[in-house]
Amino acid sequence: VDEILRGADGTGVKCGLVGEIGCSWPLTASEQRVLRAAAAAQAQLGCPLLIHPGRNSDAPAHIVRILQEAGADVSKTVMGHLDRTFFDTKKLLDFAELGCYLEYDLFGVEFLHYQFQPSVDMPSDNERIARIRTLIDEGYEDRILMAHDVHTKHRLMKYGGHGYSHILKNIVPKMLLRGISQSQIDKILRENPKRWLTFKER
Repeated sequence: VDEILRGADGTGVKCGLVGEIGCSWPLTASEQRVLRAAAAAQAQLGCPLLIHPGRNSDAPAHIVRILQEAGADVSKTVMGHLDRTFFDTKKLLDFAELGCYLEYDLFGVEFLHYQFQPSVDMPSDNERIARIRTLIDEGYEDRILMAHDVHTKHRLMKYGGHGYSHILKNIVPKMLLRGISQSQIDKILRENPKRWLTFKER
């Protein structure tokens, strides 16, 4: 709370959200305490939350239940990394009903072997677009977010990666080809992030 109200580490630079809150599967006791503390901070400040769920399709809903019980505003919460978490459409849509933001944030990550969970086949960018199209068709375009999760230098253009322009240069044109309208794309890339990142007045 202090880092949002006054700034991080005495710098005066204020945090704009609580997260990314890393969770494993199953959740540890300390992770559950952190989630409850984040919910309390959000209830006090109206700030956005960002969650990194454990690598199991049951993890996101379990996390949301803990947050709800602790008083969190799920409508101001992002569940990230859905690319590698949900592979069953029904389970994805069941989770979408809970009301949090649905983030596909591994655009540009396409490889044969997913070292953190070898049993998982990491989807391609085309598959990510198809899942986003499904969510749009089911009425969830107001809850979708997209990102690259650029976290290693080999993802940068300098080192041969797609870089930070990948979504705008490569993914948006493909989304248009797949029947997603420009207004829907603008909502996903502009309006939804703006709405999520805006603090709710308390």
